[in-house]
Amino acid sequence: MVDQVIWFLFESLVYPGLVFVILLIIFTQWLYRKLSARIQYRRGPIHSGPFGLLQPLADLIKLLAKEDVYNVFGLNIPPLVVISLAIGALSSVTLLTPLALKPLYAPFDAVVVLYLLAFVPFAIAYLALSNPNPYTSIGVARYLALLIAAEPPFVLSFLVPLVIAARHEGTEYSVYLTSNFSYRLWAENPASMALAAASSFIAVMALLMVKPFDSPEAEAEIYWGLFTELGGPRLALGMFAKFAERIVYPLFFALLFLGGPWPFRGSGLLPVTAVLLKFLAVYVVLTILDNSLPRYRPDQAVEFLIKYLYPMSVISLVLAVVL
Repeated sequence: MVDQVIWFLFESLVYPGLVFVILLIIFTQWLYRKLSARIQYRRGPIHSGPFGLLQPLADLIKLLAKEDVYNVFGLNIPPLVVISLAIGALSSVTLLTPLALKPLYAPFDAVVVLYLLAFVPFAIAYLALSNPNPYTSIGVARYLALLIAAEPPFVLSFLVPLVIAARHEGTEYSVYLTSNFSYRLWAENPASMALAAASSFIAVMALLMVKPFDSPEAEAEIYWGLFTELGGPRLALGMFAKFAERIVYPLFFALLFLGGPWPFRGSGLLPVTAVLLKFLAVYVVLTILDNSLPRYRPDQAVEFLIKYLYPMSVISLVLAVVL
């Protein structure tokens, strides 16, 4: 019993939990900056660490070392507690993936994953609103509108491979078990998987505020939107949560729609390598799109998501249940 508790704490705090997520954030943010710089004919980070690899870590330490300042109408402790719980939620869902040495899985564990993922955006909005500012209020309003438009299609699309795998492979709606059979799902129900993959990817773009869905933090319109009034440790925690989201969402997309650990199965070095390579491929595509597309107006973004993603996700789930 004691050994199981120690092992669980190791996986939660070290690998594939908090420490691993921090290291992955450092690498992916460096990659994002380098790719963005190349697209914009710049060099990107070059000074901190080899090839500038430690620049994201330097920025994080700089923010954490600053004084924690909040305005007279703001809240002090509760937002820090809530955003810390959100970071913990994002770190803990990795334990239900093939990245874990001993993955956790159970029937219907997808419900837990969806609940933890849904908690994070509201924690970020709460952190932003805890220091009121006109620009912040506008940014949060746009952010919540995007959530309302993008979250339901994402959930419906997320369920499609789980439903197909449960029907054909007996995975009982477990994310880990489904990821091990996801390479078969395209052959078992290609129409449903294609629609779900398309709607899920676009929904992920909206939830991560990737262009053209970045209106909540449109710098030229509302300064910095959500994060206008944040600084120091509060900004560090808020940005950490957003960066962790940019890891977790592409990771689950790769697990459910790109074959997961295929051509391997289970957990171990080779399956983990396959999963991380597919994750990085999704991340690179999102980065290129974020630097290439123009921004939607808030009403255009919401209208697009409701007009196209809702029908696509509903039809894909119906096909998964019927076919």
